[in-house]
Amino acid sequence: MTIPNKIKSNLIRVFATIIVAIFALSCLFPFLWMLSTSFKFEIDVMEFPIRLIPKNWNFTNYSKVLFESNFPTYYWNSIKVAFFSVAGQLIITTLAAYAFGRLRFRGKELLYSLYLATMIIPAQVIILPKYLYFSKLGLTNTHLALILPGLFSVFGVMLMRGAFEQIPFEITEAAYIDGASHFRIFYQLILPLAKPTVMTLLLIAFTWSWNDYINPLIFISKDSLLTITVGLQKFSDEASTSYALIMAGASLALIPIITIFISAQKHFIQSFASSGIKG
Repeated sequence: MTIPNKIKSNLIRVFATIIVAIFALSCLFPFLWMLSTSFKFEIDVMEFPIRLIPKNWNFTNYSKVLFESNFPTYYWNSIKVAFFSVAGQLIITTLAAYAFGRLRFRGKELLYSLYLATMIIPAQVIILPKYLYFSKLGLTNTHLALILPGLFSVFGVMLMRGAFEQIPFEITEAAYIDGASHFRIFYQLILPLAKPTVMTLLLIAFTWSWNDYINPLIFISKDSLLTITVGLQKFSDEASTSYALIMAGASLALIPIITIFISAQKHFIQSFASSGIKG
């Protein structure tokens, strides 16, 4: 007896859904364990079998992290660095992408190719020259050493240029004929039409800045200037084997990223589901 194609298709779909669900749960489990552990007493952390819902809830872990450590300072430093890095990167990247994607000037493609070629240089290669350069400028142990490199993103320019090129040139040409300046066209026409890609760039830039570990580790040595990544490592060393406190700190460190992702997820999905406006 042969199985009808419709039933076979449904069985394959159900099986694929189960596999994806198992994979999703396996990826989600460490996060759930971290969140659960942050609300436990230390004696309950290593209990077996694992209990995701704490038997005895302990909310003092978060108060200790927030009021009895330098964690708030690390948090504020990361927020400050991420804000200025992301804001500057969005401004510079979108303007550069507009120039490469919408304007016509001699040598544009060559310049753009040379700009993209810098992507093949590993970030580790330029750490030492960057450190020597910042040392000469007196920028080490300042947040400018973290903000300035984050203002420029070759990937961001490439991403935004692709989005800008999908917008019909007839729209901007009509506005230009009516007397609109390039800045007005960029601000009032191009950016609103490319909003999903802009939000995607914002999410990527914020995630990179917030999770950056190597740059704060190298350029910052003062405890009062450390960001959340290096600060969390130092906090973990100080907390020693108090895993409940460490998990509380790690949970707090994830709040901004989760908030940004939830706010931008609609645009993030839309930017991949659509190539933009097609003429």
